[in-house]
Amino acid sequence: MRKHVKSSRSRTFTRVRAVLAGALVLGVGASVTLASWTDSEYAAGTFTASTFRLESSTQATDWRDSTAPTDASLTVNATGLSPGASAYSWLNIRTTEASTVGGTVVLTSSTPVGNLAPALEYRAVLTNSTSVCDATAFSGTPTYIAGSSTYLPVTAVAAPAVATPVAAAGTNPLRYCFDIRIKTDANNSFQGKSATVTWLFTGTSN
Repeated sequence: MRKHVKSSRSRTFTRVRAVLAGALVLGVGASVTLASWTDSEYAAGTFTASTFRLESSTQATDWRDSTAPTDASLTVNATGLSPGASAYSWLNIRTTEASTVGGTVVLTSSTPVGNLAPALEYRAVLTNSTSVCDATAFSGTPTYIAGSSTYLPVTAVAAPAVATPVAAAGTNPLRYCFDIRIKTDANNSFQGKSATVTWLFTGTSN
């Protein structure tokens, strides 16, 4: 009888160990998934591009957007120019009223066409918007945007270029005064010749 009881207890203990072992194995392989609360926040913005446009006026025109060389012409009393004798003309530049930002304006090119071109030279200064454009604009210490007391050939612009601030919404127009002449040492072969010079101003917004 005792042997039978012992054997029975041994088998029962073995089963218990097997069940526990199985439980341990299940415990190792199991994982717990926890739910989490979530929330989101959005941020949005509306973006509008600025507007920057230039317009100009000369002695011959009212304010206009001169996008081609034929749109604006300097009026120069240049009939019968002689070597060393200057002719003067002004150009006003401003932003349009619709412009929401200001910027800078630079004289970026000077392009002559015609057989008098090699004999022509010029200089230009920035003056206030009501100044008279004549020899007095170049007296004292003016702000040159091209040349100086020394003239430039009409094929050249200042290097480095001189940037002039321009305000938004058409306020505070810029006035440039040009002094154009035939070189003092021009050859007699240029008599009766003519040329057209196109100056390009480029504006860059702030």
